[in-house]
Amino acid sequence: MDTFPWWSEAQIKLAEDAGKFVDDVLMPVGMRGIVKNEFAREASKLMAGQDWFGALVPKKYGGHFEDWGVTGAAILNEEAARAGVVGPLGTTMFGSATQLLHNGNEEQKQKWLPKMAKGELLGCITMTEPYAGSDIASIESTAVRDGDSYIINGKKRFQTTAAAADLYLCYFRTSLKPEDRAAYRHLSAFVVEKGAPGFHIERVNDMIGMFGNYNGNLTFDQARIPVFNRLGQEGDGWKIMMGGLNVERILNAAPILGMMRECIRYTKQHLERRLQFGRPTGDIATNQFKLADMISKLYLGRLVMYYSCHCIDLGREIPVESAISKLFAADSLMETALEAIQCMGGNGALKIYPVQRIMQDAKLTQIAAGTSEVLKLLIYRQGTKRLKDDLKIPQRMIDPDLKVPLPVGQPPARTKARSEADVLQILAENYRVNPGLHMTMDDIREWLEITDADLIKYLEILEAAGKAGLYRTRQGIALARVTLAGLQLAHPPEYYRYIPEWAKAEDMF
Repeated sequence: MDTFPWWSEAQIKLAEDAGKFVDDVLMPVGMRGIVKNEFAREASKLMAGQDWFGALVPKKYGGHFEDWGVTGAAILNEEAARAGVVGPLGTTMFGSATQLLHNGNEEQKQKWLPKMAKGELLGCITMTEPYAGSDIASIESTAVRDGDSYIINGKKRFQTTAAAADLYLCYFRTSLKPEDRAAYRHLSAFVVEKGAPGFHIERVNDMIGMFGNYNGNLTFDQARIPVFNRLGQEGDGWKIMMGGLNVERILNAAPILGMMRECIRYTKQHLERRLQFGRPTGDIATNQFKLADMISKLYLGRLVMYYSCHCIDLGREIPVESAISKLFAADSLMETALEAIQCMGGNGALKIYPVQRIMQDAKLTQIAAGTSEVLKLLIYRQGTKRLKDDLKIPQRMIDPDLKVPLPVGQPPARTKARSEADVLQILAENYRVNPGLHMTMDDIREWLEITDADLIKYLEILEAAGKAGLYRTRQGIALARVTLAGLQLAHPPEYYRYIPEWAKAEDMF
């Protein structure tokens, strides 16, 4: 697959080597394991032999982070997914290695990172609980300090690579104080090792998709772990969790793109070789359009995902970009898999081809690591905040010649507000410039020199007199508009009238 101009020589070579290794070695191993629905243990050993598990581990601990970075980790996840063996690789990278690297102390790093880099320790991230999913701050499992240990009670749900993993990065509630909950200081992060007393697999889930990997529920019954296994300080859990989500979402987007590539490969094979009505089905324009859409989504998905990786490698915070990467990839894979099956006809539904399996996995990608809906909320909130200055429309006034609202360019000097009448004038003018829209408090202040207290006072006077309508939130007045009575008081009817020159005078009344 194409590389990108900002990739280093090490990353380009990694992509070339990884692609060949997947085709030559991992593909047959992975497909055999999927048919038998066996955990990808053999594939994990093969990937470990290539040092893939060390992509996010610094060289001093036996990894390749300085050379490969998050970009390299994404390359490996994209390629491994084509063979259906990405599960343990991805969860070890974003489920333990990232948090250990950024939040562990030196002793913790020395204990776990070298073995993780060699693939000797597999990782798993454990957030979701029976009653805390998208609302992850509502975690109920508790960790109570008891001397040099913590006593843990609770349950975790839907943990990918559970049972096979050796290290479980867990988040537990360490404070029941309302003020800590309000400040998101109620959670702490821990590494729970397989075999800890009181820590068990409660259930292995039979799920749509996820063949060749475990997904399980965990139970903690008076489980005891040493204080040494806590990452950071008590109360740092939320910060650690949020800090790891960018990489987690990127490394969930990368394998999705690998699966898209497989859908496209098998679709093209069928369109070139399946004859109907005396010609290949690939000669039919509608099928060409389907394949073109698949390729477009793949190129766009890879572009935004690898751009996001590059930004992380540069040290930038990218909550919006990582959310977009995962959202676009997941929704695109669902569409691509369905269209691949459609292009392949009955063959697309057969288990001897991977597209039906990928379609099942695609549904899970729209749920795991943040549902598509939660990601859209994040993009809306963070995106509008990031683009605040760019999204602000210019000030507009009625042009004296054209009689239509136009941008004013350099903002005019503000008028000093002396009474509610000055505020009413602004609201009435907004009726002409932005018909049907309220004004924010900031909108009004763009035209008037006025204190917050006076603006609130004048708006409430106008409201009481029936000259203005106000919309309030918990913070107070948020939006204001003029009423019919306010329009009549501010100007005569002809002031609001606008008839363009092309309108016939005899039709007007």
